[in-house]
Amino acid sequence: MRVAALTMMHNEPVWARVWARHYAREVGAENCLVLDHGSTDSSTRDLGVRVERVGRGALDEDARAALVSDVTRELLRGFDAVVHSDADELVLADPDQFSNLRDYAARAPLVATTVGLDLHHIPDEEGALHAGEPLGGQRRWVRFSAAMCKPAMVQMPVRWRPGFHACDAAPVFGALYMVHLRYADLEAGLQRLRRTRAQTFAQADTNPHQRVGDAAFGDMMRVIARLPRAGEATMGGAAMAPWVTRMREGWARGDGQLALAGDALWALPDGVLARI
Repeated sequence: MRVAALTMMHNEPVWARVWARHYAREVGAENCLVLDHGSTDSSTRDLGVRVERVGRGALDEDARAALVSDVTRELLRGFDAVVHSDADELVLADPDQFSNLRDYAARAPLVATTVGLDLHHIPDEEGALHAGEPLGGQRRWVRFSAAMCKPAMVQMPVRWRPGFHACDAAPVFGALYMVHLRYADLEAGLQRLRRTRAQTFAQADTNPHQRVGDAAFGDMMRVIARLPRAGEATMGGAAMAPWVTRMREGWARGDGQLALAGDALWALPDGVLARI
């Protein structure tokens, strides 16, 4: 199976190289495409993957979803599947069942939805994250996040909706993890917020999470770090299964589920840690 990895990013000095490293390992560097949305900080230089520049104006989530949908359609002319993620999102198949995303694609549904997990920094226990080193040796605690349950691998053209939380195909959970890095380091998160707060947004009501203040972000990180620790984030395991069931039931009813978030921290399995 030929699988392409696709992202669109702007000024990601920490996560650009993490993204490129992860997906080069999963699908091959020659199959990775970064749409550079007008970066000015050299973060997309020398990534070892294909980079294409696209024009930048105000951040327009409708236009971004349309562009990524169009590029995905074109990629599917030469690839069997496309994995789309943001710069701080690492998609990987359950290592207990699959060796990599290419292996998974051979048995995947046409549109595969991830099980979303926010990787969390525990500031009182863990030091600063060194992004040039494997992340799995530095972090392991995650929280379930419905907002990260995204239709991330497709084998047919789709039209993503703004935010990429849904598309015009029914959600089908596969054995896919989405490890979200936004909260993986307190200082990196604060630095990113300072960049995103300075952006111009085409839609005034979009992306409120990218505009919060430093104090609110830090307080939220510390509150989540104090959640109880309960179980392991094993695909289909006792801790995760009820949350995935709630997502399925909500989608079947047509309810919005993006605010659904776990009430405990889970430990990532060793096999997943070895892959990030």
